[in-house]
Amino acid sequence: MRLKSLKIAGFKSFVDSIQIDFPGIMCGIVGPNGCGKSNIIDAIKWVKGELSPKSLRSESLQDVIFNGSDTRKPVSHCSVELFFDNSENFLGGEYLEFDEVSVKREMGRDGQSNYFINNASARRRDVQDLFLGTGLGGNSYAIIEQGIISSLVGAKPEELRSYVEEAAGISKYKERKRETESRIRRTSENISRLKDLEDEVKRSIRRLNAEANLTTKYKKLRDKEKEYQKFILSDEMNELKKLMNQSEKENKSIDKDLEKIDGDRLALVGKRDVNKTQLMESLKKLEDEQRGFFESGAKISLIEEKEKTFTNRIQELLKEEEKNITNLKDLSKELDSAKSDLSKVDARVLQNILSDSKNIIERIESNISKKDTEFIEKSLEEFWKKGYKHGIGESGEAVETINTLRGQFASRNDQITKDIGSMKKDLIKEKAELSGLIEIRKNQELKVIELRSNQDKANEEMRLIESEITKLESEKERIMEQRNEKEVNKRTIQIDIKEKQEKLDSYSEVRDIEGEKASIVQDLEKLQKRIINLGPINFAAPETLEAEKQRKETLSGQIEELEISLNKLDEAIRKIDMESNKSFHNCLNSVNKYLEEMFPKLFGGGFCKLDFLEKTEDSGLILMARLPGKKNTKLSQLSGGEKALTALALVFSLFSINPAPFCLLDEVDAPLDDDNTSRFINLVNEMSEKVQFIFVTHNKISMEKSSHLLGVTMRDLGVSKVVSVDVEQAMELAQS
Repeated sequence: MRLKSLKIAGFKSFVDSIQIDFPGIMCGIVGPNGCGKSNIIDAIKWVKGELSPKSLRSESLQDVIFNGSDTRKPVSHCSVELFFDNSENFLGGEYLEFDEVSVKREMGRDGQSNYFINNASARRRDVQDLFLGTGLGGNSYAIIEQGIISSLVGAKPEELRSYVEEAAGISKYKERKRETESRIRRTSENISRLKDLEDEVKRSIRRLNAEANLTTKYKKLRDKEKEYQKFILSDEMNELKKLMNQSEKENKSIDKDLEKIDGDRLALVGKRDVNKTQLMESLKKLEDEQRGFFESGAKISLIEEKEKTFTNRIQELLKEEEKNITNLKDLSKELDSAKSDLSKVDARVLQNILSDSKNIIERIESNISKKDTEFIEKSLEEFWKKGYKHGIGESGEAVETINTLRGQFASRNDQITKDIGSMKKDLIKEKAELSGLIEIRKNQELKVIELRSNQDKANEEMRLIESEITKLESEKERIMEQRNEKEVNKRTIQIDIKEKQEKLDSYSEVRDIEGEKASIVQDLEKLQKRIINLGPINFAAPETLEAEKQRKETLSGQIEELEISLNKLDEAIRKIDMESNKSFHNCLNSVNKYLEEMFPKLFGGGFCKLDFLEKTEDSGLILMARLPGKKNTKLSQLSGGEKALTALALVFSLFSINPAPFCLLDEVDAPLDDDNTSRFINLVNEMSEKVQFIFVTHNKISMEKSSHLLGVTMRDLGVSKVVSVDVEQAMELAQS
């Protein structure tokens, strides 16, 4: 089995999706410090199910997601997928038929991880189980990081033992043992719980036996009680039937009352509807009469107003006529006076007066047509003042003018007389029409009063009918309540009759007990007291007792089965322990054998061995080493290079027993000088026949021995890139 490639996206500094291939058996990862080389190691550990942020050089699990840089934004999730070559069927079981096996892990900012094996959803447990016993399990010795060397050499005895157990492949056994022990604990708990239930069931059976006996005694007394009750029941049935008959009679009487009330109500409703129709017709007539009444009133008002106007106009015309007559008389007098004084007026003066008089007369004539008597009076007065002051009475022309004016006044008086006559005729006609309208309005007013009186009577009658209907409905409601109450009583009696009839039908014999009733009732009372003295009765006790007996048998069977299973599990534990111990000792001997070979190769001599801390089967291990040319010293006193070679000797010995699919070395050659580096890399080259090595290094000797190099760069700050180089191909090109 070999790691073919790694697909990574959004993990730490590897923001872009990239696939890193590992084509060779010795792949070196090179690059400057801080460029992200160790992040590849972290990615492989993370996809295996690592949950410790410290182990991943982070403060929290979410820190493994790319958190952004100066040029790139943060991403929301990360994923890492490993692809393994399984053509040699290293992974058996359900993966035996697969030439390639992939393991993938995804995680979002919420910290929720998803696992996949061959693109099928899986659990973290499934991923861990996949690598158990392969060297990549929980106690993996296949991933050696910076700082692990010294801790491996100075590991606790229990930790050293766990490495040997992983190499021996017994981690699977230990996992099975833990599961078996867990099953044993659960089985023991189940047995204990079942035994408690069994004890409880036994107590319940004892109690139920007593209750079942009491129930049997109770049933016997009840049977005897039943013998007494069957006679009493017949008598009660007769009483109930009498009550039933009485109830039916009362219901019939109530039904008749309800029918009468419904008839009366329907009659009143019919009468109310007729009155309502009549009332509506009366209201329509009233509206018509009121409309005519208002119209005749308007006509009367109009005629009265017109009559008043005619009267006022006649009065005005009479006054005008009277004034005109007076003016005519005055003009005649003036005319006579003017004629007598005509010879006294100077011709020149007369000429002026005539001119003025003409103007006045023109004004008078223009206004006579307008019937302006007031103006005529003012003009005559003016004419008088001007004419007689200058001797107009002596002017012949003035006399002629006055005569003309007299004729106009006379004509005007005639027209006024005609107008007055015409108005008086119209006034007489209007008064006749007014008298007729007043008479009509009196008749309409009488009709309106009559209709309103009829309406009030109809309304009062409607109110009385509605009141009667309300009373009938209240009475019906009261009778219905009585009816419902009687019906409830009837149904109650029917139920009682049915129940008692059912009881009665269950009795084989029913007879008349009229003469024996008192004695039977007395015996029944005594019997009922005995039943009460028995106390509470569990009628289900016999059935429950049988169920509890069956339950006890079931529990006993389950306890027996669990005890058998427990014995089998104990036997399985013993077998696992035997196989584990056997495998462990064989592996320990093999590791020590390989240590005897590899330690001298690395140090040019010396001795190294794993031994038990105590002489017990489950004791931890200690690592003892003696370097060539030196006395026995504590491992903690070794130099960095010596610790690294000692740890590598142990790891390579473990690989010799159970080669892991691959081995990850993170700058383990950093503390080594050139000679030790050469010995180290030669051993790695030798071991690469069994194990694929992927190592992070800055050492040129290690680089030269690599078959394939992966260059990690960081052109953009915070973002890692990978460049692949085939070393052998490059060297061929360089030589050519």
